[in-house]
Amino acid sequence: MTAKLLVVDDEPRTAELTAEILRRAGYSVDVAGSGTEALERVRNGSPDLMLLDYEMPDMEAPEVLDSLRSGTERIPFPVIILTGARHSPGDQVVGFERGAADYIVKGTDRQVMLARVRGALRERAAPAGAVVRGRLHVDAAKGEARLGDRALKLERRPLLMLQLLASHSPEVVPRSELLDRVWGSTYSGFEHSLEQAVHQIRRELRERGWIETVRGIGYRLVVPT
Repeated sequence: MTAKLLVVDDEPRTAELTAEILRRAGYSVDVAGSGTEALERVRNGSPDLMLLDYEMPDMEAPEVLDSLRSGTERIPFPVIILTGARHSPGDQVVGFERGAADYIVKGTDRQVMLARVRGALRERAAPAGAVVRGRLHVDAAKGEARLGDRALKLERRPLLMLQLLASHSPEVVPRSELLDRVWGSTYSGFEHSLEQAVHQIRRELRERGWIETVRGIGYRLVVPT
């Protein structure tokens, strides 16, 4: 079934350029020119994913995200924020805290943008539920991970990667599968991001032996004995 996307941008030319890239990739795409129009479109029929411009004359992205949530804990579909100038760490934290799934800087390579979209859609379609391995508890759908009573502070992709490794434990998960399932692409440019995610997971676990590197293949999660 074709995924329905909504592109929200007050610059018509930019909106149509983004929409055309997505349509050529096989998605059904609508365009809204303001936050107010986007919310009206959602009321008439929820998209599978929204690409939302950060700065618009009527509403900024955090305001739109708050309206989409409407008192519930989670927005019912992934929202990727498109930003030109507003991509400082502080701006990104605000977006993530309001429920954004990802950030894309305008002008990013189209293949990278499409990979981010595929990844967000796959995450939405993935079966929910926590994975427990020994003292490790991971629930990516709720954005939570714990080792015993200690919460692990992980960004979205390391969290997804940890849950994938835990769900396959003790089997090895190939690097190509991690890239495909977590980043939405086997594009080699994401290799460094994968290694950074592994480093963040190990740093947060603070214990040796959980994440094992299988040279030339990938990684596996092994519960220490």
